Amino acid sequence: MKPNKILLYAGLGILLIAFIFKWAAMPVGFWILLGIAVTFKTFFLISVFRVNGFKPALWLYFILSGVALILLSLLFKTVFPIPPLYKILFFGAISLKITGLILMILSKAKR
Repeated sequence: MKPNKILLYAGLGILLIAFIFKWAAMPVGFWILLGIAVTFKTFFLISVFRVNGFKPALWLYFILSGVALILLSLLFKTVFPIPPLYKILFFGAISLKITGLILMILSKAKR
């Protein structure tokens, strides 16, 4: 079974739309789309882990770190409201995820 990359690309696309909603001052739509994007990316990661002979690559560590930082940033947004720390963690998470995606594409292109 191969990882379903459509789930990853759909999650990233929905995340981009969520940011557009956030910048358009539509917070309800942002949170709904953010939840959907995280769900798509979680299913992608599950499909990656289910591959026989799975060996994690650098790109996967970047994506997983991004997921962890998003969850941590949500903690600092809702439970312990520290807006500057939330923004640093959240946008750092997005950067890690994009870096992981680029590394994944480059590693597949080398083969």
